[in-house]
Amino acid sequence: MKIRYKIVFQFSLIVALNLLIFSGFIYYREEQKRQETFRGRLSKRAITTARLLFDVKGFSPELLRIMDKTSVNRLDGEEVYIFNTKDQLVFSNAETVPKDIDVALLDRIKMQNVVEFKVNDRENLGLLFDGKYDNFIVIESGIDVDGENNLRSLRQTLLISFLLIILVVIISGMFLAGQALQPIKTINYQIGQITAQNLRKRVDKGKNKDEIAELAHNFNQMLNRLELGFEQQRSFVSHASHELRTPLAAIKSEVQLGLDEKLSSVEYEKILQNILEDTDKLISLSNSLLQMARPIDNFNLSKIESIRIEELILSLKNELQHSKPEAIIRANFVNIPPDEHLTIIKGNESLLKNAFLNLLDNAIKYSNHQPVDVLIDFDEKDCIVQIVDKGIGIPKEDLQNIFEPFYRGENAFELQGFGVGLSICQKIIDLHSGRIAVKSEPMQGSVFTISLPHLSI
Repeated sequence: MKIRYKIVFQFSLIVALNLLIFSGFIYYREEQKRQETFRGRLSKRAITTARLLFDVKGFSPELLRIMDKTSVNRLDGEEVYIFNTKDQLVFSNAETVPKDIDVALLDRIKMQNVVEFKVNDRENLGLLFDGKYDNFIVIESGIDVDGENNLRSLRQTLLISFLLIILVVIISGMFLAGQALQPIKTINYQIGQITAQNLRKRVDKGKNKDEIAELAHNFNQMLNRLELGFEQQRSFVSHASHELRTPLAAIKSEVQLGLDEKLSSVEYEKILQNILEDTDKLISLSNSLLQMARPIDNFNLSKIESIRIEELILSLKNELQHSKPEAIIRANFVNIPPDEHLTIIKGNESLLKNAFLNLLDNAIKYSNHQPVDVLIDFDEKDCIVQIVDKGIGIPKEDLQNIFEPFYRGENAFELQGFGVGLSICQKIIDLHSGRIAVKSEPMQGSVFTISLPHLSI
């Protein structure tokens, strides 16, 4: 069912329930009022008849019957029965006494003074009359024709009003719901025009500030992220193709050179050495590409454990100094932690080693054999690691792009690399709910700051 019809149905149902409650209350009040009014008339007629008959001298039963027939106050189908305290009928304007009027009923009236009961359409009122000379039981009955007609007319009026109001609500609801949902219809149409080749198109948010405008805004934000993702994918494919093509072209050239010409064993050995170097580049690039794809999957499947950050840094320092003896790495605390939890983080050790290894390797590569400092600090929430080098630095215009895959600053093209290390680092740090930031000045060096949540006490 469409939202438009759901809204109309639910709103009409609410209105119908309210109308039923309102109509039921009105009808109930009118019925109570009718009963009270007719009961008062019965009581008044019963007392008047008893007084005329027993308290006023000169009134005989025959005269009372004549007056009763010609009275303008006579009730429709009026019948009156008067009994003495010995349950003997002393007066009646009807030919026979109904079966419902029996000794048990008379006893109830004597005990309760007033008894009300209804037989079919006839309403009855029995009361104990305290006359001047004796007590009597008076039972007055009649049919409230006018009251029932009024109630019947009220029922018809309420029913017709109910149906008309529901009809108006449905018609107006369909119109208003259509008006309210028109922006969604427009958004649906605009969304249908957006394709993978036309991601720059955006949904019109209109001038309102309602939920629909918020939906359009969020959808546009999603399109921005999708467009950025597509651009990054295209950029990734372009850069990856370029990086792969260069060593492959070199390998092809070396192979063609060896096939086209007769060379000496030394020259063939040189060709094979060049091919080996280009193959190593391809393997290194392939490993980097795999690293870019693996972190999320590995993070979900790997064991998460507590890691002391200073021990991680020291192990990486020893590893790098063993593989690169010329590297000088100095690790120190900015402030000595008063509690050990301040430098303990939760994470995947192999992924974090990969991230810090990339950062330290870059610092060594671009520092021109100058010392690299690793500073360990903390605050209330995070363990903070700063990697400081005195190398070539990063131009200001390149800072915002250095975490993009395959992006390399203009001053770094002469050094070997593919521009994927920092992108991998950022992904790993993000997976650990951390942050990575950089400050750099050309020829002054760079400072990479990594913040990772430490254990709470």
